[in-house]
Amino acid sequence: MYFESERPWLTWAFAITLLVCVVIYAFWGWRVVEQGWGQAGGTPFVMTLIPTVVILVFLIWSSSTYFVRADEFGLQFGFKGWSTTFGYSDIIEAKEVDIRWAHWGGLGWRWRPGRIGCIVRSGRGVQIATNRSNRSYTFNCRDCDELLTVLGKAGVPITSPTTVAQAASAW
Repeated sequence: MYFESERPWLTWAFAITLLVCVVIYAFWGWRVVEQGWGQAGGTPFVMTLIPTVVILVFLIWSSSTYFVRADEFGLQFGFKGWSTTFGYSDIIEAKEVDIRWAHWGGLGWRWRPGRIGCIVRSGRGVQIATNRSNRSYTFNCRDCDELLTVLGKAGVPITSPTTVAQAASAW
C-alpha cells in the first residue's frame, strides 16, 4: 500500500484571494451602509458577493488536499474535491517522468489531447497509460520508486523512464 498527502500552495493562493475579496467587500459594504442601498450599489454588491464567496470557498475546499493512494482496490490520485480512480486492470503501463508545470500550462488538472495531468509542482511524477479512451495520466508523486514498486506488485507493467531527448524526438 502507498499513500501520500499534501496541501498544495495553490490552496494558499485561493485563500489569499478570498481574504483580499473580503477586505474589498467590507469597504464596499461599509459604503452601502453609509450612503444607502441605491447610491452605493447595493444590488451589485449582493449579486457579486455571494457567487464570489461561494466559488472561492469551494476552490479552497476542493484543492486543500492533494493525494496519491495505491491499495488493494487500485490507484487513486487528485484533489480532495476532484480525484480519479483506476483499477489495476485499467492500467496498461506505468513509468516515472519529469514533470514541468509550465509545459502543462499551469497547476491543477490539465488536459491535452490524449493526456491528462494532475500537476501540483515541477519535479518527479508518474505517468500511467490506461484503457480509458487510450489516455495517459500524469501526476506528481513524492516517492515514485515506492509507488512504482507497489504498482509492479499489483501486476502493472513498469517501463523505463523517458529521457528528455526521447520525449523531444517523439514530438
